[in-house]
Amino acid sequence: MRRCFNLIAALIFLVLLATTAFADAPAATRLYTDCNVEQDGACTVTLDVTIEFPSPTEDFCIPIAPSARNIRCTGAAFRISSEPDCKMIHLTEPLSGQKTITVSYRLAETVTGGGTTQEFKLNLLYPFWNCPISGYEVMIRLPGKFETMPAFFSGYHGDLIDNYLNISINDGTIHAVLNEKQTLQDREAMSVQLSLPDGFFDLRFLAGKTLRIDRLVFFALLLLSAAYWFFFLRNIPLLPRRQAMPPEGGNPGEIPFILTNQDPDFSMMVIHWAALGYLTIHRSRKGRLSLLRQIDMGNERKHYEGELFRTLFSRGDQCEVGSAEYLKAQRLAVEKARKFWAGKIYDLKAGPTGLLRALVVIAGGVLCLACFDVLVASKSWRWFMILPLTVLGGAVCRLVQNFGGVLLRRHFFRTGLIALLALGSLLFLGKSAGLTSLMLLNLAAQLLTGLLLRCGGRRTRSGFALGAELLGYRRYLLNASHDQLRANLQADPQFFYRVLPYADALQVGTLFANSFDHLRLEECDWLQWEGKELRTAPAFLARYRRLMAGLRGERDPGIRRRNNRAQAPVSTRVVRRDRRRSTDEHSRNRRTRPGDERRRP
Repeated sequence: MRRCFNLIAALIFLVLLATTAFADAPAATRLYTDCNVEQDGACTVTLDVTIEFPSPTEDFCIPIAPSARNIRCTGAAFRISSEPDCKMIHLTEPLSGQKTITVSYRLAETVTGGGTTQEFKLNLLYPFWNCPISGYEVMIRLPGKFETMPAFFSGYHGDLIDNYLNISINDGTIHAVLNEKQTLQDREAMSVQLSLPDGFFDLRFLAGKTLRIDRLVFFALLLLSAAYWFFFLRNIPLLPRRQAMPPEGGNPGEIPFILTNQDPDFSMMVIHWAALGYLTIHRSRKGRLSLLRQIDMGNERKHYEGELFRTLFSRGDQCEVGSAEYLKAQRLAVEKARKFWAGKIYDLKAGPTGLLRALVVIAGGVLCLACFDVLVASKSWRWFMILPLTVLGGAVCRLVQNFGGVLLRRHFFRTGLIALLALGSLLFLGKSAGLTSLMLLNLAAQLLTGLLLRCGGRRTRSGFALGAELLGYRRYLLNASHDQLRANLQADPQFFYRVLPYADALQVGTLFANSFDHLRLEECDWLQWEGKELRTAPAFLARYRRLMAGLRGERDPGIRRRNNRAQAPVSTRVVRRDRRRSTDEHSRNRRTRPGDERRRP
């Protein structure tokens, strides 16, 4: 008898415990699902759910479709996570009492076409609800009238769920309400399917129709690019070699071609010749640049350098920058320097680097085509937008490639900033289209291509050695200590002026000049600049930038500032002149003492 009493007490305790646990679990007292299906099969879904929380809950999840886009949630703070079969909206703030949450998202495709019918299928509930649902109601609005009956399916009840739903159809709208005495269990799943005649939905311009082909072409182009690099390029990345002196053989004007396969810079050649004593550069106060020959260039320099030098001074010992002789030499310098170094630096039997860049850019453009095909609305004019946007996406991928070799190029701050903006825009595009992983792979391919080709294509043995020495010298200029620079200045007072063109060609001119900030320099012996004498490295660097701009045919920034002052409004100039005049009179009156008027003659 006592044993039976204990058993009954234990059963009562378990029942009470289960009842308490069930009472503390949240429950959805109302779930209204509104589905608006468009003519192209896209669907906008809105969930309006009211949940009772008997006790405070910090993490409650609402499952939605795995292909959902443009997700919005109101009523509580949330975050989104992706599961294998759905996306989960996590309500992250503490919840208690009655709470109403509204979730909306968009599905790009709910219709499939085949033969003489079109199949509309929509998942209404996903089996990840961790609470029972009562007061369930669904409204599905289709773009036209139909005669067939929809079929509802349930995870627990199968096709018998129709017995628990009140279904009505009116003017292309399906309305289904759960019976009042019924409650959907937790982990319940529900879907609806409807067969429609062919042509009910316009699927000609369906979004994402080329997605599968685009993916295959994207991967095929990446594999083709990898194969092309392996069989025709296989260029080994340059590694810096310890170097404390400028490498022999290459002048600063040739460094862009030797190091990165860019066009040689004739203005740096002129600066280098001036530093060697072949000529001096004169700049007037008005910004006019002249080259004055000091000695003739003989066989000690390269043959093509002698030709360029003689072209400059073919009419005498003076050559004006911008004259016909200067422009001719500037034009010939690119051609002759490339011809001289091409076979010595780069392996002419290797494949062209431009083809590898083009393959990777086209792969990025195909991925952008897939993204825009998903994002652009399914209208008849969509391809008139997708094709230009795809070309723009390929151009943006090319900008990302530049980030790989940005440190060895001119204007690297501007180039790096543009490349970062391009990278961010592509990443945002991929995330918006739901192709984040593919876009990350595309960005990695673009950056890797830029890094592999930042120093040109496959090199010869001598080209590899010279490139490694240049990178080593660049590292030395970056890491040179103050004591080393002082010792170099004591040994050679013109050390800064002689090395600055190399530092500028290696894109470390500003850092190199800042290392001399507290050292007083001698006057530059190859530059005659009418104006204030400068003895600090940062100040001379600013003057050097203006000199390079003039030699390259760019507008002098100093002259631009003076012109801006000269073009100020007349009223502004009058006010400045009157203010200066009043200041002069005030200072004159302060210097004049009482009685001075009588001593004046």
